Amino acid sequence: MAKIGNNEGSIYKRKDGRWEAKLTIGYDVNEKPIRKSSYHKTRKSAQEAMREAQSRLANNLAQLDNSTTLREWSELWLGNKKSVLKQSTVENYSHMLKHILPPLGHLKLRDVKNVQMQAFLNELGKTKGRSMLEKVRGVLYGMLEDAERNEMVIRNAARGLKLPLNAEPDKKREAFMPEEIARIENSVSMVNFADVIAILLNTGLREGELLAMRRPNVNIENSCIYVTHSATRVNGKPTLGTPKTPESIRTIPVSDWVLKLITARLLEDDGFMFQCKNGDIWSPRSFLRAYKKALEQISVRYLSPHCCRHTYATRLHAAGADTKTIQTLMGHTDYALTANIYTHVQEDTLRKAVALLSETA
Repeated sequence: MAKIGNNEGSIYKRKDGRWEAKLTIGYDVNEKPIRKSSYHKTRKSAQEAMREAQSRLANNLAQLDNSTTLREWSELWLGNKKSVLKQSTVENYSHMLKHILPPLGHLKLRDVKNVQMQAFLNELGKTKGRSMLEKVRGVLYGMLEDAERNEMVIRNAARGLKLPLNAEPDKKREAFMPEEIARIENSVSMVNFADVIAILLNTGLREGELLAMRRPNVNIENSCIYVTHSATRVNGKPTLGTPKTPESIRTIPVSDWVLKLITARLLEDDGFMFQCKNGDIWSPRSFLRAYKKALEQISVRYLSPHCCRHTYATRLHAAGADTKTIQTLMGHTDYALTANIYTHVQEDTLRKAVALLSETA
């Protein structure tokens, strides 16, 4: 049986009495037809809709033949995102496009093929980790999905892309050891900023969430803190924004000792816990500088501020907290993300279990 070509279709009456106009607009990588349907009360209106759809598809593709490149579409796509997404998210998308556009930006949008996208990801996987590849794939998919939705392309060429097996493995998350935590906590009265590291270790706050803390975010009576904002860097300037996800807006109970550390840092005038003389939020760079200096003075190895968050989660797990509770305290959207944090904890547990066999041998 001959294959129906692009821009060809059929019209037939359905059992419910309506007329369906079904247009074939292309084939996917598995050679399955991609069809779009519309439903009408009469055969005449279905025929008119079919002719209109065929004409629109032909006109769109003809225009793309002569003009739009992937780079040009990315500029329009990213510009539209600025009105619906956080500025920090738009900047992240822009950063991903710096990887995408040099090798692919010259291609005409309508000519982009899945095999080209896959070859690009495979090559990028030789130097970048899986998390970076996932972000790049996500931007490619979103950009081309919107192109398909706007009938700029027949099919999203990024659909079905696989992460390459040769991708650089992501760096394993690390956590502070119990003796390092003890050294940090014992230094809070002697080393400046040791108290801040202790707060991170005992709350699981993201760096930006801590920078955005003010007196209204602390409930002394109920010994808890409210995460309502996050400090981000927009166009090189620290800016107060919403947390990473809706789940990030949360309440975190804290111990009396941690509460004292937090309240000692709060300003009387409801200013930010960390702010410049002009009232601006500290920059992440200033925060990191003070953080590194404190670890050096305490003689504890450098792990990033985010590793304090990871340490908090692993300590909760070791103490017997269930994964759903930890997910809520951490503000994670994805249950799997929370569960994956504990790989090295499980490895340690397995190692100890195997060691018991040696002791009984």
